[in-house]
Amino acid sequence: MRRTWWPACVLLLTACKEPSDRDDTTETSITTLPMTQTMPTTSGSSDDTGQADTLTPEPTTGTGTSEPGDTTSGFKLDMGEPSPDLPPEPLPPTELWYSVADLLVYIEIDPLDGSVVQLVTSTINNNPSLAGDLNSCGLTMLEDGSLLGSRGNTGGTRLFHIQDPPKVAGNLDVTILGQIPGAIYVEALHTDCDGRVYLMDTGVDSVSNDGNRLLRFNADYLAGVFSYDVITDLSDSVSVDIDDMAPGISENGNIRDNPGFGIDSGSVYALDYTDGTGNLLGLAGTYGIHALGGPLFMDGKSRLYVLDVDANLFEADPVSLALSAILVTGPALMNGDPPGDTGLAGPLTDCVTGFPPG
Repeated sequence: MRRTWWPACVLLLTACKEPSDRDDTTETSITTLPMTQTMPTTSGSSDDTGQADTLTPEPTTGTGTSEPGDTTSGFKLDMGEPSPDLPPEPLPPTELWYSVADLLVYIEIDPLDGSVVQLVTSTINNNPSLAGDLNSCGLTMLEDGSLLGSRGNTGGTRLFHIQDPPKVAGNLDVTILGQIPGAIYVEALHTDCDGRVYLMDTGVDSVSNDGNRLLRFNADYLAGVFSYDVITDLSDSVSVDIDDMAPGISENGNIRDNPGFGIDSGSVYALDYTDGTGNLLGLAGTYGIHALGGPLFMDGKSRLYVLDVDANLFEADPVSLALSAILVTGPALMNGDPPGDTGLAGPLTDCVTGFPPG
């Protein structure tokens, strides 16, 4: 990934919570910035039955002397053999993930058209959820393809790590990293183009912007060191509460980490995470949103996906939010809770960060 910084102009990962906590009102104070035109997307093929549980020039050489008949003068330097071209970095798989309750769900996306190839469900043996109310569930994919997750409620937030996320059905143990000090209620996680991890602190509750902040880890969180910097005070943000953070799609159709897409109980925003400004795009999904970069697809178009509270996955047009047919539906929960009280995670393609250095 290119490691350069550019200022953010305008335009996420994961949250799940009690349906009663939802706040779909859009009557908030909104700072509207001009919406940049993004590339149109082609919706993936519809398949309401797609669910499955297993589901270089030659070098010149010379002796340093002129040969008879040689009309040139001076030396011909022996530069040796040219260095071979380095192969390009392999692209990450075209995939989405979410985690809710004791489940980890893998969704394979078809690089031909953005449709769903298969959905695979794994059961987490050591459930990282906290005791008490239904947890908000955060998930983000790190640079190495591993997954960092969170379970948060008013009692605090517990973090866990999955080094090798399984793509076949079965049981797994996750590495529980510990609980963030200070009873911080995290709803979503986000990874930027430089591999840094952000946390959406929902403040005093999950239905207002009182105390909302965007945090960034500044130490080895995988070793259980959870110190952080405050990037943005979101108490006066564009939205009441952000449930999931996703990368954005720039005016030329490329992925960017910020500005990005933010979702608040189905309200989708083009959001600048450095100051909380942006504009409401419309309604789509419920708590889950993620964008996959054009290099992952044969047609070169970046795609936006949303997940609703019933665990139905859609492709959404990044400008109009027009939805495809249901691409796949995730598994039900044994406890009867809504299976889509969570968000989406996935890989980033090569991009330039819009977050401040540090």
